[in-house]
Amino acid sequence: MTDASVSGGGRLIVYVGGLIEKRHDADELFEKLQAEPGHADDEVWVYPDWIRPLTRGSLAVLADTLNQRIGALWAEGGRAREIVLVGHSAGGVLLRYAYLCGRGRLDGHRSAWVHQVTRIVLLAAPNRGVPPSRLNGPTRVAAIMAAGTFRRFAALELLAGAAFMTDLRLEWIRLFNELGAEAPLVVQVRGAADPLVRPEDSRDVEGRATGADLYIPQADHRDIMKVSKVPQDREGQRYDILRRAVLGTVEITEPAALPEQEAEVTDIVFLLHGIRAGINSWVTDLERALQNGTTSRTLVVTASYGWLSAFNFAFPVSRRRTLRWFQDQYSYQFARHPDARIHFVGHSNGTYMFGQSLRQVRTLRFDRVYLAGSVLPREFGWRDFADRLQIATLVNACGSRDKPVGWLCSGLRGLGMRDIGLGGFAGFDVTPSGTVQFLHLDGGHGAGLTAQHLPAVAEYIRDGKQPNPSVTEPSQLFSQVSRLAPLLAVLLVLGLLGMVAWTVVAFSLVKLVAVLGGAAAACLILKAV
Repeated sequence: MTDASVSGGGRLIVYVGGLIEKRHDADELFEKLQAEPGHADDEVWVYPDWIRPLTRGSLAVLADTLNQRIGALWAEGGRAREIVLVGHSAGGVLLRYAYLCGRGRLDGHRSAWVHQVTRIVLLAAPNRGVPPSRLNGPTRVAAIMAAGTFRRFAALELLAGAAFMTDLRLEWIRLFNELGAEAPLVVQVRGAADPLVRPEDSRDVEGRATGADLYIPQADHRDIMKVSKVPQDREGQRYDILRRAVLGTVEITEPAALPEQEAEVTDIVFLLHGIRAGINSWVTDLERALQNGTTSRTLVVTASYGWLSAFNFAFPVSRRRTLRWFQDQYSYQFARHPDARIHFVGHSNGTYMFGQSLRQVRTLRFDRVYLAGSVLPREFGWRDFADRLQIATLVNACGSRDKPVGWLCSGLRGLGMRDIGLGGFAGFDVTPSGTVQFLHLDGGHGAGLTAQHLPAVAEYIRDGKQPNPSVTEPSQLFSQVSRLAPLLAVLLVLGLLGMVAWTVVAFSLVKLVAVLGGAAAACLILKAV
């Protein structure tokens, strides 16, 4: 086995190890593979720069670097006629992304070596990403805390729903659907005792024309590449399975069959609620309306990300924590129904999750989009997303007395929060052709999703017929408060900070009560809107 050079003419095997794998854990496996009859000329290149828990930087950049380094090695070593990619855990994920980059996808450098790849072997690769709930207690807590604060660590992009993982899954499905039977064989090898990887996670791999799944009894996530001194049902069992995965004949497999109600789905509709709400609201009523009277097989996704108060919404970390959840939901459904059209109806914070996901994940695609009480800024770049084919048509419903948008979001922008704004009250400034904006519907934050308007919303999502409701104008007083909200928010924060400083300089019980009263008043204001 070599770490540096490749002889021309033979098979090149590229190996990338896992996040916490020891450097020589896979040596015995590859030594035995090279000893197989007819494989003495095979060369193994162990990529030296594996992802580690404290590796910093973008995984997309690291994957494209891997793509270019494989290309350079292949060209300098005589252009091996056949390339086999083998990756363990995070290494498998990195290799998949590098392959896409080599194909010119995801802004990667197009490379000739990818056309020589005949097989990709994924050893316990978390193809959906790693849900924090599957990590052990201390690791789970550390991952959740780090994801909200230390986002420069590359390993955090391996979490389920992260932008990197979502882009990888969606673009992988699209490319391999295009390649069909011409795509390389992709073998996912999973261990029976692996707590991180489940069969459904690899539907994006196994569900393609050249995907296969192999199973190793008693193997766990860490030792799946080891072939000796590990639990196995018989001597040599692990090596036999791994040899077949890398060198032998592997039969194409199919993922588990979908439930009957999901068979032949033609349309998927995401319904995403907002602050101070759950699915037992307009979501249930619209789901019923969408499923009644339709001739297509429509799957309505009504999963909830939980309760979010206006107070929590005011903090960027709180409102961003749900993005991975939504992006994972999208890739999960797309892996199950890659040919379905996908639509979106969102309210309040749901529109924030939608818009920020479009920004983070360039591979998201939506056909019909309906936003009500949107908290996105007026200058949101809808035209750019339409040019990238991320959205087709857009309807934006604005309420005439929408306090959370007109007052709260306006005030938060005064505090420097530019990721939210008045798009759901004053309308968006730049939109693609065909966009319809209702300025304004009579009502508050949920004006666009009242029982009166839901039938028209359902008709728009089902058939593309744009609603045409009557509109009104907000009162001058409401509009004036909206314009003054940024200044009022700054004065409120300065007042609270001044009261805290006043208390610290010369502490007294009266001053403490005054500060607590001011904080309580601020909370009441947030609840009032």
